[in-house]
Amino acid sequence: MVSASPENLSVILVTLDPGLSAARVDSPAAIVRGMGHHVTVVGYDLNEILERGMAADVLVIEAGPHLEIGRDAIKRLRAVEALASARVLLCVDVTRVAGLDPEMGADDFVLMPIVPRELSARLRQLGWREIMGQGGRVVRHGGFVLDCVALQASYRGQPLKLTPYEFQLLKFMTERAGVVFSREELLTRVWGYRHVGRVRTVDTHILNLRGKLGPAGDLLEAVRGMGYKLRKLDSPENATVYEQRSIA
Repeated sequence: MVSASPENLSVILVTLDPGLSAARVDSPAAIVRGMGHHVTVVGYDLNEILERGMAADVLVIEAGPHLEIGRDAIKRLRAVEALASARVLLCVDVTRVAGLDPEMGADDFVLMPIVPRELSARLRQLGWREIMGQGGRVVRHGGFVLDCVALQASYRGQPLKLTPYEFQLLKFMTERAGVVFSREELLTRVWGYRHVGRVRTVDTHILNLRGKLGPAGDLLEAVRGMGYKLRKLDSPENATVYEQRSIA
């Protein structure tokens, strides 16, 4: 951990156009800097990082619609010794979320256009993982196990091949089992959409997630005229439990 607090992180932001990103008031770099974090903006060639042996708490990859370029950058950054312990936050365009997969190599992701509150929360969460010397939470509920660092989930010991988008949805619903959420709430609270005109997107992801959950898909219930909920299982063995996942 480079910084002493998740409120004051050392952040390296990787973008296709460093000059433009540094100048724009609505860029991820400007937003992160406005939160009080120290930000260094570099290009995708990563030359500055390699030449200066730079270290950071969090690497923010402004991929936007360019998922393959972002994936390549994450792979190269993971190989840099000075950045071995840094967390990676991927900024991805809402139109490219379907292309995300667990092999991207990011610890977390946030949708573009950026919602400052959402970005702040993701950075703070990543920062706390390092300060605590732990990898963050493991959430258990009714046979589900969700590793919030690796973005991996399983049900009754069987791995679930979820996209990060689906993982975020399942995590949100699991942590709030029994609570009904409208489609608009899921769009804004799970994925940070600014506009709620695409509510049918939620139906699509719920349907896909149900299919991947197999028999457990029935736990995701549609509530007529209201939205969706994850059925709450009241027996003690099915209670939601949070654990800390230690870094090996």
